[in-house]
Amino acid sequence: MSKAQKSKSEASKKALDRALLQQLVLPALLLLVVFIFGTLGFFIIGGGRWTYFDCAYMTSITLTTVGYGEILEDFGSNGRLFAMILMWSGMGVALYAVSSITGFVVERKFSTILRERKMEKSIAALKNHFIVCGGGHTAVNVLRELMASKRPCVSIEVKPERIDWIANQFHGHYYIQGDATEEEVLFRAGIERASGLLAVLSEDSHNLLITVQARYINPEIKIVARCHENNLVDKFYRAGANYVVNPSFIGGMRMASEIIRPHVVSFLDRMLRGGDGTRVEEVTILEGSPWAGRSLREIDIQGMTGLIPVSLRHPEDAEFTYNPSQDEILTPQSVMVVIGNPEQVSNLRRFCESPDAYCDVR
Repeated sequence: MSKAQKSKSEASKKALDRALLQQLVLPALLLLVVFIFGTLGFFIIGGGRWTYFDCAYMTSITLTTVGYGEILEDFGSNGRLFAMILMWSGMGVALYAVSSITGFVVERKFSTILRERKMEKSIAALKNHFIVCGGGHTAVNVLRELMASKRPCVSIEVKPERIDWIANQFHGHYYIQGDATEEEVLFRAGIERASGLLAVLSEDSHNLLITVQARYINPEIKIVARCHENNLVDKFYRAGANYVVNPSFIGGMRMASEIIRPHVVSFLDRMLRGGDGTRVEEVTILEGSPWAGRSLREIDIQGMTGLIPVSLRHPEDAEFTYNPSQDEILTPQSVMVVIGNPEQVSNLRRFCESPDAYCDVR
């Protein structure tokens, strides 16, 4: 991460501290300054005839407008003039401080800030997670699938009521209230450490801006963007999106498929919404994998994980090979598509990605 990006990230972490300072600490300090000013003023005017405690007491009854009366002997005209100045100037500060602090507590801003600080500390520890920009119906469906497949993700939504709804629906989910089109908010979500971003705001222009900024900040991130207008699809790809989804096009294809191939649609629906967690998943063979350089026959993936590869694509190939032969050799960056539950897929990833994984070569 560049120095400029690092400074922005550090600035975003201080945003909550500034809110705490402005709405709680600053009013309290102003009230303290006025109190000290009044106490010292009475003490100086009295020329040492009155104790600091008496001066502080006089300042207290003046600022609180209790009106017990003058407790200082030989108060005189100078003392009364100073008391009037203190009343009018200090009353405004006292009212501001009391209302600000009271509002801070009553509106639960303090608890909100503490919760947000805890949330951002947790997000700062995330790595290779997904960022979902938006909190609408499409974004909620995206979150539901990510949570079902046990993928760490962070939501960004500007509307507080949507954030509250998401927090209630997805317990333990990470979220940030803010505008996803702002770089500072993306840094708070850990954009530089994320492996994927989904831009699902209602406006194409906002999704396009998010795509540009995400690609600039993290050149390696995978970006999926929602686009309503077909004439903007090419712009999204030029801006850096890896995939562009048009909901109207997908909906039309789905309706046509329901008529033409209903059983296939039913099968795919089960893969997307099945209650048992069964999903179509993909895994990538990494350089240090014990399976790299071995054939499917040697590995016996079904015996070790309970999964059968339904498709395979090598890094030099443009298309997938369906129902791959057992003689296919796995190479680094080969992508394998399987159908299974999260536990089976997790076990498969361990062999594909970990150099220390045990490989039982038959």
